[in-house]
Amino acid sequence: MAHRVDQTNIRRKFGIFALAVLFLVVSASLVFAENSTDTAKTEPLQLRSNIVVDGETITFGDLFSNSGDIMSIVISNSPAPGRKLTLSPLALSRLATDNGRQWSNIAGIRRILVKRSGHRLNNHELAQLIKDEMRANGTGGHFDIMISSGAAGIYVPANDGGMAYMQSVDFNPSNGGFIASLIPYDGANAVTLRGRAWAMKQIPALNRTMSAGEIISADDISWISTRADRLGVNPILEEEQLVGKAVRRSLRPETPIRLQDVKTPDMVSKGELITIVYELPGLRLTARGKVLANAGDGEIVRVVNLSSNRTIEVIITGPGKAVAISTQILGG
Repeated sequence: MAHRVDQTNIRRKFGIFALAVLFLVVSASLVFAENSTDTAKTEPLQLRSNIVVDGETITFGDLFSNSGDIMSIVISNSPAPGRKLTLSPLALSRLATDNGRQWSNIAGIRRILVKRSGHRLNNHELAQLIKDEMRANGTGGHFDIMISSGAAGIYVPANDGGMAYMQSVDFNPSNGGFIASLIPYDGANAVTLRGRAWAMKQIPALNRTMSAGEIISADDISWISTRADRLGVNPILEEEQLVGKAVRRSLRPETPIRLQDVKTPDMVSKGELITIVYELPGLRLTARGKVLANAGDGEIVRVVNLSSNRTIEVIITGPGKAVAISTQILGG
């Protein structure tokens, strides 16, 4: 009986001891956590070496790497996208103190630069915005845009680059001039852009270099877009005006072609002997002639009538064939 009582006492004493140990562990943890929090609050703030922000405000978390529970507190508004803002170290130190932290500026920094990230709109992007607005306003066709002023240094937020839009585009079709009003992003002031817009024209062109005398086929043709004011005199605008034609001189690919650059392929060559026909109602004469120049179907060329040794003009009607112009007589 006495032995059973001793076991009960031992269990009771062990339980009390275990509870005491648990109490000490919990208390130590609480003290350690409290001390850690106090240490974090008293640790001097560490300024970041390169400060770049994305949003519209600057916070303690943007400036200091160990800002802790004050990281979301706003210090200032951000500069415009792509721009910089200078903060006063003295003012920042006071603001940190007001929020229960310390920053003593041991390095003696005279000013703190904060840059806001941004994407700079290039001329191609600006031109596309102008084209889109002109098209939306019913200005038909395609245009080549040249911006002469206002395009330098336009930034949009890095995380909001697609929100720039044209507020208006005033286009003068008589001289191609325009004045555009751009809103880079919500809340930004309008930017005025000036320049010219040239109408573009789709035309057929060669897709390879061709030498004089070569015959153009459909496989040699590609369509290009070029400024209408650069087409020159008598431009070729249809593929049918090129297919089957002979090149008069060497032509480069992807450049406008004029009517005078091509011709009907030669059917007769200089020095070739041909048959000349002269016809009137009830009368038909033929003679042999010597061609004095290359000529194509339907072209007028000078020939020497071998019967009379006279030089006359004829119209080529086929290979080795021609008809005399009716005002001339074939005879000797």
